[in-house]
Amino acid sequence: MEQRNNRKGLGSSWIAAWCFTIIMASVTVTTPLWQYYEKRYGFGSTGVSVAFGAMAVGVFMALPLLGGLSDSWGRFRVMSVAIVIDLMATAILLIPGIAPLLLARVLQGCAVALTVSSAPPAISEGLSYDGRSRPELTASISTVANLGGLGFGSLLSAIVVAAVGNPFIAPFLAFAILLCASLIPCARIAASEGNRRSFHVRLPKVPDGGLRSYLGAGLCGLVSFAAFSVYASLGPGILADTFAMRSTFAGPILYCSVMACSAVGQLVLMRLQTARRRMTGMGLFVVGFALLFLALCEHMLIVFIIASLLLGLGSGLILAEASRVVTAHSHRETAAASQAGFFMMGYVGMIIPIIVLASLIGAVGTTTAFAITGTVLSLLAAAGMAATS
Repeated sequence: MEQRNNRKGLGSSWIAAWCFTIIMASVTVTTPLWQYYEKRYGFGSTGVSVAFGAMAVGVFMALPLLGGLSDSWGRFRVMSVAIVIDLMATAILLIPGIAPLLLARVLQGCAVALTVSSAPPAISEGLSYDGRSRPELTASISTVANLGGLGFGSLLSAIVVAAVGNPFIAPFLAFAILLCASLIPCARIAASEGNRRSFHVRLPKVPDGGLRSYLGAGLCGLVSFAAFSVYASLGPGILADTFAMRSTFAGPILYCSVMACSAVGQLVLMRLQTARRRMTGMGLFVVGFALLFLALCEHMLIVFIIASLLLGLGSGLILAEASRVVTAHSHRETAAASQAGFFMMGYVGMIIPIIVLASLIGAVGTTTAFAITGTVLSLLAAAGMAATS
């Protein structure tokens, strides 16, 4: 019986991680499609950033009120609702027009909000089948699912467009199939969760580690998501304008490589001592931005790619460390509420820095804009790391 419960716990963890991956992947289905949207609707890099950031609006709408919902209503029930909302957003993306695009992105943000607050606690509870908490393993799996999904989504979308065509239809149908396939096991577990407390709204909650470390973790999340969002929203444009790489695959491959490097790095470096992981993540982040500035100054594509991979790895380590801090100090009864506040702070990085960067590029040029952005984000990362130590 005990062995069966162990397998059941591990199985639920992997299903939660899979659903986490697919929902995050659906968010980046539009990454290789921005060039088509630019031609179709005639908006530039700022318009792309606004459309990309509309997803963060949905996150900010849902996380404060619904982020803690799974603490009372059930982890997999909330994830099932998130998948249904994501399917609705995917259907709306099939409708031509800027308004449906923005509405779909907002709905995707709502789905992400429900998922990022419920999936990590579900993974943590599944891994605690023997009563032992495993915050480092939980943080690593959650971060790999999160970042791996973001990279997988953009690459799969580009492959579907290259193979089938129809950039405004085919990728969304492909992801609708994946979402439906994810809903089945998720709903089955949701049906067996039993009667938890009734539907109850819970505001974000500071875990036991204290407000200082919680805000520091949120600041680290903000910095990490800001760095990743650069490649999701502005990466294809930078490759085209600075390095004359206008292939449909160029942006998605770069973004997927950054996410893959970050995700694999979590697994490779997971056994390092906490202090060494923190130093490694911070060092790679700073060096990555420095090399990025050099690559843009000298138009060196190889250096740009290396810088992107280093920056992705550093950002992933910073995000995983922040997630570990929040997970380690959260109670089971309020874990989702704690995750909600953490991701609400982190997702600020998906909208404000990117819009500011796009505006700076138009005002002072790409190189200077990245120099300013890299300096500010590095200082914020250092402050966040210091607060969580």
